[in-house]
Amino acid sequence: MSLSHAATSPSHSLLRHELSRNFFIRRRCVVGLPATSSNRSYSAIPRQEVHNKDATRAHAVNVVVAMSGGVDSSVAAYLLKNQMRQKKHSSNKNLSDVNLIGLHMSNWSALDEDSDSNDNPRSSRKENIRAKSTNQLHQPLYKMVVKKPKNSSSSSTFCQASEQEYNDAQSVAEHLGIPLHRVSFASEYWTQVFEPFVESLSSESCDVQSKLNIAEFTTPNPDFGCNTYIKFGAMKDYATTRLDADYIATGHYARLWHRAGFDSSIPLDKRQHYFYEWMMERSLSLEHEVKHSLLGRPEEEWILDNQRNKSSPFLPLLLAGVDRGKDQSYFLSGVKAEAFRNVIFPLGHLMKHFGKGVKNSTDDARIQQSVRDIAREANIPTASKRDSMGICFIGKRNFGKFVSQYVTKPPVPGNFVDVDTGKILGRHEGTVYYTLGQGAKISGANTRYFVCGKGGGDETTVFVCNNTHHPALYSDELLVDFELFNWIGLGRKEDLEINGKSCGHIPRPLIDGESVQLWARTRHLQPLVSCRVYWDRAVGCLNVRFDSPMRATTPGQILALYAGSDGLVCLGGGPIRERGASYMERDFDLPLNKIHPSGNNDLSLKKHQWNDSY
Repeated sequence: MSLSHAATSPSHSLLRHELSRNFFIRRRCVVGLPATSSNRSYSAIPRQEVHNKDATRAHAVNVVVAMSGGVDSSVAAYLLKNQMRQKKHSSNKNLSDVNLIGLHMSNWSALDEDSDSNDNPRSSRKENIRAKSTNQLHQPLYKMVVKKPKNSSSSSTFCQASEQEYNDAQSVAEHLGIPLHRVSFASEYWTQVFEPFVESLSSESCDVQSKLNIAEFTTPNPDFGCNTYIKFGAMKDYATTRLDADYIATGHYARLWHRAGFDSSIPLDKRQHYFYEWMMERSLSLEHEVKHSLLGRPEEEWILDNQRNKSSPFLPLLLAGVDRGKDQSYFLSGVKAEAFRNVIFPLGHLMKHFGKGVKNSTDDARIQQSVRDIAREANIPTASKRDSMGICFIGKRNFGKFVSQYVTKPPVPGNFVDVDTGKILGRHEGTVYYTLGQGAKISGANTRYFVCGKGGGDETTVFVCNNTHHPALYSDELLVDFELFNWIGLGRKEDLEINGKSCGHIPRPLIDGESVQLWARTRHLQPLVSCRVYWDRAVGCLNVRFDSPMRATTPGQILALYAGSDGLVCLGGGPIRERGASYMERDFDLPLNKIHPSGNNDLSLKKHQWNDSY
């Protein structure tokens, strides 16, 4: 029997299904999970089950929806399925014209967390995961060689949670009547997201801010890389090449304006499909909203016509979600515009929670249901499931303890030092456990302190201040490496060349040597702050000057820029290179009536009199 025949024969499919089921049961026993805790077998969906067998249905469209097991992705899948039903009813077209396929990702190998803990654990974890990447790239988990860790408590807990996520996703898929495919990108996540994250923590900058002899912390953002390299990198490539996906859908709270349609590489017959037409109608409805947001802001008109080469299609623009309390455009700001082609965000126009309906921008008389409302009414199994928290694909953990297992250099204990008095206040276990602006737990201290820097020339000293709104925590300027900033949807690099440099993706005012007034945030869900952006070509950086003092701006975190009267259009994002001098270093008073909130629920500012200064 040839390999090609074996891959598609029904008998081989059943054999593989049984082998995978037996292996999965053994795998559960290895990590301490009950073999009968779930009556669902573990298997990837055979190719002939994913695709329509009827060759006469020539114009079928494949839509792959990422299903994490949470309520958001579940409702995203339901909305697509429901839309297919509605279109079938209205157009009398066969429902099989659209194949909706679920894809569940397991991207963290918990079995490597505690293995070989007594024999150089940091290097062994890297070697174990890298070894898998060569032979098991994109392979279902049941093909992996399982190694029992010496201390399996942590990995066992994670495995149980991970299997529950998969079981929940499968329950939803069964409820909707769609197939679910499972895949691991653990090797890609390690090499492209987690390892750079850890290396950045391990090689924190010790550049000294001259006046106070304080160096900056570096705290990278793994969720930024997760979306850029995994969800819209490895996952999209897998869905396109292995599942023949024409469209990719996720449960992100964001929107995409496909100004000139979807990818022109889609065959003409599929572009004439009713699903494509529905998506175009949905995208075109955003045009009025974007133009209204830019109305009266002439210096932003270039956004609508930034692309110079009219022979190439416009790239998608990333827009904030309607629910600004759940908007995820910040985490998506590192994704290349090309990766957004053929991507669908079914939840972008919805609110998340009960009783928070929002008027549809195209019909003010109609109130939309919330995502939770839809899930309950549709009897989706995950309707009441709590939102997941923590690091992307790793979950909620004790951050310092978890990361300390992986840093290349063991954390070194040191002193907490008061930035005002220079007094030693106590001891800490290592700078890796701290980031700028967080509370410092100092044994025996009667005052609450906050981290404001580390000792220049002495990596073990952590400077602290005695007020959450201390001038040492605030600055109003930062730099971002220009080459690392990701501009979204403004054009392709090759569309314009100036002095031998490709500039087609850069905002027109910056190319012309001007500054541009925009909105920005340096944290997820932080209220947008007005800023002026310059392109300093001499140092190769974007210089961003805020109109308000910003708290705990941290190198390695992401700066995202927005345009429009309400910050509707996300222009892109990139890692902060360094922050400007603090108000304390500049001997400036900190005006409490002007400082910007640190986050969406920052209530600390209400405790101060607005006409006071620190």
